Amino acid sequence: MVDHRRGLALSAARRLVLTTESAELARPELEQVPGITVTACYELAHAPSDEVLAGGLDGAWATVAGSEPYSRAVFAGAPSLRAILRWGTGSDAIDIAAATEAGVAVVTTPAVNAEAVADMALALMLACIRRLPRLDDAVRTGEWRAAVPTRDLAGATVGVVGLGAVGRAVTRRVRAFGCPVLALEPRPDREFCAQYDVELTALDAMLPRADVLTLHAPLSATSRHLIGAREFQLLPRHAVVVNTARGELIDQPALVAALESGQIAAAGLDVFEREPVPPDDPILTAPNTIVSGHISSFTDLGLRRTAEAVLANLRELLAGRLPASCLNPPAWDSLR
Repeated sequence: MVDHRRGLALSAARRLVLTTESAELARPELEQVPGITVTACYELAHAPSDEVLAGGLDGAWATVAGSEPYSRAVFAGAPSLRAILRWGTGSDAIDIAAATEAGVAVVTTPAVNAEAVADMALALMLACIRRLPRLDDAVRTGEWRAAVPTRDLAGATVGVVGLGAVGRAVTRRVRAFGCPVLALEPRPDREFCAQYDVELTALDAMLPRADVLTLHAPLSATSRHLIGAREFQLLPRHAVVVNTARGELIDQPALVAALESGQIAAAGLDVFEREPVPPDDPILTAPNTIVSGHISSFTDLGLRRTAEAVLANLRELLAGRLPASCLNPPAWDSLR
């Protein structure tokens, strides 16, 4: 059934709500798009309830969204909403089925921040393997040279979970270090795998061989807690785990236990099960852990490319065309 109230939004000026502060970079250009009125409501990124988020989207035709959750209740409470333009790739916070039923197109920006995220993954690998925080602290406290040598990334076997745009970018980087690459990917690009000598394997076969495990898979019902206590037991004790994808891919209490027991050597994390991380979260005091605040794509290049993609997607919708990165094309019928 088509909700005819939605047609009213198309005849008036279209209100575009920015909920993610990252979109501030694109705000001047968004404000120049004809027929659009831009409102910045960055507090909605941390809305405490569906009702608050829906209230902030009252009268909005579209939103440039961060990671705030869009549920069936949000769509019911924001009947004028026609499109969610994700500032990023992930869509796990959006109920896609409910969006489709409500006639809301969900459009992402895949691959645009792959290079930035891959750089962060590589940086975390190196920092963990070479124990950079420990070495920095040693010099500052009068210990010129650590007594125990560090391991090397060069030649280390890297397990890559997810060979999408980011996973492929990481693979290109670690192959330059001479690293054998094992990969878990349900829909692999076999030409890429052949070019970079990637060995496709199952997770249980990968883990005992991985000196580094790096996660680049989307979050879904089947990938939540993909890495838990059993998987940490399968990794070598010298292994390093890096996550720049989604925090819920890892069972975080199990990760803390693995670090505290020495089951794995170190972890480099840009994402967490709860974000922002509560100050009393045990992950913040776990040994040999390097953390950053879901910021791997927050670079000049990553922001610029994402802004360009969001603008392009908005212009496509306004021109009556469905962006290629729309996740629910059936919603298009009620958008036209």
